[in-house]
Amino acid sequence: MRRIADLTPGSAKTDAKDAAVIAGAARTMPHTLRAINASDEDAAALSMLTGFDLDLARQVNQSANRI
Repeated sequence: MRRIADLTPGSAKTDAKDAAVIAGAARTMPHTLRAINASDEDAAALSMLTGFDLDLARQVNQSANRI
């Protein structure tokens, strides 16, 4: 993916750029991606971590707004 990202305009690494690179690769070069099989336990753990990260991001935003 990094080689594909290097071909994309712009020098900054951003989530939006990463998403565009992955979507473009999936659309035009499906052989570059592989499926993963996650157990229900792994999916639940990932969901919990994602929610925790979202909560932290909101707290940072709230703290910055208070300042």
